[in-house]
Amino acid sequence: MNRLIALALIYIFITACTQTMPAPDAAPSTALPAPESAATFTPIVENTPTLLYISGTTHIETKPQTWPNVDALLAFLQQATTLGIKWSIGADIGWLEGEPRAAELIQASEALGVQWDIHTHNPQDRAKAAFLITQLGGHPNSVVSGMLVSEFDTLAPQTYQGFTWTPQVLWGGTNCPGHRPGCDDTAAGLWIPLSAEQYATHNPNGQYIRVGGGTHQLDDGRILAQSIASGEYPFPVISFTLMVSPTTLKVVNSENGIAEIAAFASEMNGYTFVRWATIEETAQAWVNTGSVPSRVEMGK
Repeated sequence: MNRLIALALIYIFITACTQTMPAPDAAPSTALPAPESAATFTPIVENTPTLLYISGTTHIETKPQTWPNVDALLAFLQQATTLGIKWSIGADIGWLEGEPRAAELIQASEALGVQWDIHTHNPQDRAKAAFLITQLGGHPNSVVSGMLVSEFDTLAPQTYQGFTWTPQVLWGGTNCPGHRPGCDDTAAGLWIPLSAEQYATHNPNGQYIRVGGGTHQLDDGRILAQSIASGEYPFPVISFTLMVSPTTLKVVNSENGIAEIAAFASEMNGYTFVRWATIEETAQAWVNTGSVPSRVEMGK
């Protein structure tokens, strides 16, 4: 009996051991989960604050009575650039050909970071002005510094004595000569004009970037900065330009000199969105942020 019981227990043990064992759990997958489809994925868009690009400029005309004192202008530019302001100068043919210290001013100002724009009252003289700046040791940029709006449709590269100059940036714009009341386009901001007839209309397929200088007045620059600080504008970049007379070295149409400009610069530096740049650098910054048109009416 005991033998039968032992045999039975052995049989049960062998049978249990020879049954199919369950497969072990599968190893955990290391594959990444499939990404969401484009239809369901919603990118996070960061709100980009508006940047205010402020430049400074001075125009030197052909008539000798409007020419600056070279030493005084250099001293002013030294002070302005020390404040962090980026300056541009445009000089007409008469000064470039007639001022005996033109080369000195051009070279010394460029050493401070000043850029030389192209400012001529005869549209056909632009390449000549650029050529003369080069001959005087300077580096003319692509800015048409001041123009009649009616000239827009005929803008094109020009060549003078084998030197080719190509416009890319527009600053200033007046609908009638002489800067009579109501003639100047005092808008701030940047866009690409569609045509002379539709100068305020943005043309995304155009090539000439209009950098608006606004009214050039310190108080209007303050108002613009305050409006940006309050979130009034959705544009990535807005431009504004201080303009100083070459003879008085004061902001045009005002009694504000370097002391008031210094106070303005200090106040502007209190805003995190203010950038100091030349006119051409402002245009490049606008392109780098997507070329979103930002025309802001001022002086109305």
